[in-house]
Amino acid sequence: MPRYQLKNKCLFVDAYLYDEDNRKPTSNKKPDVIGSPHVLDQSTTPGTALKLNDAAAFIARFIVLGVDTDLISQIVTSEYPGDVVNAAQEVAEVYNMLTPYLEVRTYQRIHGAPKSKGKQNHQGGYTLDFNVNWFGTGGFMKGPL
Repeated sequence: MPRYQLKNKCLFVDAYLYDEDNRKPTSNKKPDVIGSPHVLDQSTTPGTALKLNDAAAFIARFIVLGVDTDLISQIVTSEYPGDVVNAAQEVAEVYNMLTPYLEVRTYQRIHGAPKSKGKQNHQGGYTLDFNVNWFGTGGFMKGPL
């Protein structure tokens, strides 16, 4: 399946307070007014929001980041081994919820296949100098490491 991105004026909102020591999200979401992850659509007046539970938000993060949707079911299965009965169906359900907010990902860069710049002979005339610089800049002394 193709890769997707959010449409213009759509935003995925999911704010966690991270524990600095463990680099993992804590159970508290900040700011407190965000009760659940959601997709905000500001193309309509007033803006609309699609609220997601934590499981749907886990899948939605990968979809809006442009991960191939065929791979997302493998990610879900590896993250929750034994807990998910049909990961592909869960990904499809989240994709169907997000469809009004998504568009096919477009790539801005043109791909150029890697190629050699030609065969060159190396002379090997470089010397490696591992001497210690005893005098630093400004007249300060430096010692060996």
